[in-house]
Amino acid sequence: MKCNVSKLCGGCPYLALPYETQLRLKQKQVEELLKANHLKMKVNSVIGAKKIQEYRNKVIVGFAKHKGKIVSGLYAAHSHRVIATRHCLMHPELINRIIQRITEYLDSMKIELYNERTGTGLLRHVVIRYAQNTKEVLIVFVTAKSQFPSRRNLVNLLVKEFPEIKTILQSVNARQTSVVMENEAFILYGEGVITDELCGLDFTMTANSFYQIHHDQCERLYQLAKKKLHLSGREKVLDTYCGIGTIGLTLADQCKRVTGVEINEDSIALAKENARQNHIRNAEFVAMDSTKFMMEAKHFHHSFDVLILDPPRAGTTKTFIESACSLHPQKILYISCDPKTLVRDLKTFFQLGYQSRSLDLVDMFPNTEHVETIVLLQKLNS
Repeated sequence: MKCNVSKLCGGCPYLALPYETQLRLKQKQVEELLKANHLKMKVNSVIGAKKIQEYRNKVIVGFAKHKGKIVSGLYAAHSHRVIATRHCLMHPELINRIIQRITEYLDSMKIELYNERTGTGLLRHVVIRYAQNTKEVLIVFVTAKSQFPSRRNLVNLLVKEFPEIKTILQSVNARQTSVVMENEAFILYGEGVITDELCGLDFTMTANSFYQIHHDQCERLYQLAKKKLHLSGREKVLDTYCGIGTIGLTLADQCKRVTGVEINEDSIALAKENARQNHIRNAEFVAMDSTKFMMEAKHFHHSFDVLILDPPRAGTTKTFIESACSLHPQKILYISCDPKTLVRDLKTFFQLGYQSRSLDLVDMFPNTEHVETIVLLQKLNS
């Protein structure tokens, strides 16, 4: 694969490597990490992706002026410098076409770009989400102020040309920050959500909802989770850091009950809606910090047969792990996008009486150095 800006962008550091080499590198990196931390676990071969291009279903686009014209692209590594890109190999073709058209409209409408150095201007970013199976598209214009000249014309032109666009929003972020969207977005067109089909279920999401970046690999990850858990239909499952309920709801047909926990109230509302629209009646969702929930569960002696955690890149907390182990679940399934924080947390689980002899890898991010990990922990002597 050839990309004219790959050396400038830094978004795909493994792009020039044969795909099998990429997978071997990722496996070796995790093996060395385990060895350095004295964890004797087998690292199974990485589950590679069939689609290694055009897979990203969420894109954050930056804009800049070049020779008087507005250009768009991703940011150079460790910077806020936009690298002009007309056709990113990792974006679905439809998304590339929408980005290009937005860029052209911004230029023709003379919409002012935000200047980080001076704090002046309007447009900061555009966020695009793409539902692979339904082809629905969500767009967010992130602006430094609420006044947005020509936004009605811009919305009308985009919707007319791309019927796949189901909703367009605006999010105002006036702060000097690297966080893209700080405040709730308001709707310019549509209902503010899109729906995708995953593992045979429909999942509705907003701009901020967590949803794995590679649809097909996410399905393979969840299928592997089901296989590893080997549920009998009688288990009570606790799905922490549950987001919009994707993991728990895909397991609901094989267990007695699923309880999902997530700190974001909007995500919990969507998880409940996703359960309803899929006619799943054995799932409940709680809006609470996952560590706080585990502490309360420990205090009130609640019991769960299976615990699932898929925390952010920073991993979970020691208090979460201690509380989780005190509930004595038969199985703990840990999914992580950062092997380093996973290994840190595994050490604590091991110290508290849980074990695992192997670790599985799923390549959620082809052409990058990142890899998704999944580990099944079981109580010693259980």
